Amino acid sequence: NTLLADPVKFLTKEDFIPPAGDKFLHTLAPCLALFPALVTFAVIPFGDVLIIGDRVINLQVANVNIGILYVLAMASLGVYGVVIGAWASNNKFSLLGGVRGSAQMISYEIAMGLSIIGVLMVYGTLELQEIARDQGLLIRELLPQWLVFLRPIIGWLPAWGIFLQPVAFLLFFTAAVAETKRIPFDLPEGESELVAGYHVEYSGGKFLMFFAGEFAEIVTAAGLMTTLFFGGWQVPYLMRDGFHFPWGGIWFLPHLAVVSLQVAAFTVKVLFFCWLQILLRWSVPRFRYDQVMRLGWKMLLPLALLNVTITAIVIIAAQ
Repeated sequence: NTLLADPVKFLTKEDFIPPAGDKFLHTLAPCLALFPALVTFAVIPFGDVLIIGDRVINLQVANVNIGILYVLAMASLGVYGVVIGAWASNNKFSLLGGVRGSAQMISYEIAMGLSIIGVLMVYGTLELQEIARDQGLLIRELLPQWLVFLRPIIGWLPAWGIFLQPVAFLLFFTAAVAETKRIPFDLPEGESELVAGYHVEYSGGKFLMFFAGEFAEIVTAAGLMTTLFFGGWQVPYLMRDGFHFPWGGIWFLPHLAVVSLQVAAFTVKVLFFCWLQILLRWSVPRFRYDQVMRLGWKMLLPLALLNVTITAIVIIAAQ
């Protein structure tokens, strides 16, 4: 009942616009907050290919060959909805929330971009579907000759980003949680300080769009973490014709069974990361404003730069 009652309640409420606010921008801001989170998911692959007769269907809404750049561009647009909505409301609490949102975005997005650079250096492509496919390899296929002694130890592991770029995953996960503006990074809202922050003057359907945008960002962030660091739709040792185990066994499967396993694996991974982000909201208190700035500039950024440097050195040494 609650799932149906809450949307109906929001949609039937009065659409209040402050008399001294900017009506056009007040209406535009929720759209700018929701739209980027929805269109970003279009480039995230949820499977390899589906073959029906002579037709090969790529299981990805939009196959963009610069998918990572598209993701970063769309993610950076989300803060415009926060800032514009805060300014258009003509409210001091809203404006403070918008200022916090823009400062927070600058602090974490640099580290987010640098963490992704480490992944790009390892897989050598900007296309998310190709990154997911490359993670179907085994680590032993990527190890250089001078690290041959590691093959019996870790060579059987799939070449997922979490094994090749563990520091980048921690940095990306932290920045992705900040991107959703949820606890512990909900400074733009800050109920105990700013009433409701940037959307304090919003009600009805417009508030629902802000609210839905936050949850859409959670799903999109989970999809990106899955694709970049946990193999995307990959199931360990599952190829297009079935399972190929590193010890030599082969278990052939029908094509539809393989596709179903891939889509199911992607869904389970995304749901896990959604659950993990919600668990943080229940478990961790909100950071202070100065703590977020310190975390972004003095911890995440140096670690991201160090990770890129070490990754470059290892790649050059492996050639």
